Amino acid sequence: MHIVVMAWLFVVGTMSLTFGGVLAGASFFALAGVAPVAFYAWVKLVRLREIRARDAARTDPGSVAEEGVDDRDHADPGRDQR
Repeated sequence: MHIVVMAWLFVVGTMSLTFGGVLAGASFFALAGVAPVAFYAWVKLVRLREIRARDAARTDPGSVAEEGVDDRDHADPGRDQR
């Protein structure tokens, strides 16, 4: 997906060079090039945060009371093998 973003910025950049004035070209590049890329990056970061939060909640071991009580303590196995 990075290649698509780079290609988009290249095309918009070359289009902005064809504008008559520097201000017109810079504003076109900012509105048609940088703004969509920034929006895309924002959406991807929000999704990544949601996925990481969901994974962190799923892998959270919880408390000892939630695990249940049994004879296996998942500690050092050498101590149990003596």
